[in-house]
Amino acid sequence: MEHESGRLKKSSDEAPNKKQKKMNPKKFTKLFKPFNESGTQVWVITRVKKLPKEIVQMAINLASLDFIKYVRICDETLAASSENYPKKPKVPVTKENHETAIGIEILYSKPHKHIDFFSINSPIKGNGSKMTDAVLKDFPENWHPAVTMDWSGGFWEKMEKKYDSLEWLM
Repeated sequence: MEHESGRLKKSSDEAPNKKQKKMNPKKFTKLFKPFNESGTQVWVITRVKKLPKEIVQMAINLASLDFIKYVRICDETLAASSENYPKKPKVPVTKENHETAIGIEILYSKPHKHIDFFSINSPIKGNGSKMTDAVLKDFPENWHPAVTMDWSGGFWEKMEKKYDSLEWLM
């Protein structure tokens, strides 16, 4: 499996299968391997034995962004950032108003088919939109994006208009 223009090259054996509900560690480790070998670290915490294919695709899309260096997937969260916390080497920095880190954290629920944009930060204009685009690109049918707490001053209203075909939970 190789990167092609910063994106994951897919084959029928390696791409998430639409009929497949969840992926086992062998499958998602194989999908994340090219990123781990090229400098972007993608971790799945050990207690996670299966991942929803939708979350795997979002992680791949985020890891494909040139400024994202760290991606961590837990059983209910997906976090990606340009930086890690110094004393927590496998925890991407997603703190809002951080001076240097570009990051995003999403809460997800497979049974309820929704994601919640929990936090997003970018000191560089435009990268917040790129991360949102990466998450909402190939967004699964019957899933719903949500923003529970909006302190953005209009960012999420713009995203809701841009992705008006999605049913937002606001």
